[in-house]
Formats: sequence, structure tokens, C-alpha cells
Amino acid sequence: MAARLPWLKIWTEARNDRKLEALTDRQHRIWFKLLCFSAEAEPRGVIDYSDPELVAVELGVGVDDLEDAIARMVRLTLLALEDGFVHFPAFAERQYDKPSDRPEATAARKAKERLSR
Repeated sequence: MAARLPWLKIWTEARNDRKLEALTDRQHRIWFKLLCFSAEAEPRGVIDYSDPELVAVELGVGVDDLEDAIARMVRLTLLALEDGFVHFPAFAERQYDKPSDRPEATAARKAKERLSR
């Protein structure tokens, strides 16, 4: 069986978020890539930013573009930059991983539901 990739929830309010609208299209794409990359990180939601060039390569963007975008996102409080780490302040709150969300629990719940029909 193939390894399961991490998931990421996108809240519909993002389409009307004034802070996200303040970003350029390029910065918005970088925000999305950072969000996806942080969902793959351990701990989730936190990116080691001690070497911006490595992060830029991982995201497929230029270092200058990345640094400009992160500075803008920090000013807008979309991101926090602390001790060489970038993190999304509300990541844990919005990307929770309850035991009942796990694939095994979901499959068991669906199987039980099918049997009760």
C-alpha cells in the first residue's frame, strides 16, 4: 500500500481574507506552498527557516521572492518567524488531527454505518 500523504484543510473564508488579498499573486502562491510544506513538516505547521535557500529550493521559488513574501506575511500576521522557524499561528487550531479523523477510524465508522442500514 502506498504511503499516505499528509492532508491540509483549506477554510472557505480564505477567499475573502483581507490579509491574503493584500498579498501579490506571487506572494499568495508562496503562502500556499508554505502552508502545504508546513503540513508535511514535523511538527506540523512549523518550517525550519535557518537556511532560506533550502526552503526556497524546496518550494521552487527564488530566495529573494521567498524572503520578501515571508517579511510581508509576518507584517500581516499570517506567519510568525521565531528562532529560525516559520510557523502559521493558527495552524494547530485549524489543522487538528483528532483520532476520529484518522483513516482507520473513518473506515470503521463507515463500516458500522453500512451494517446499520
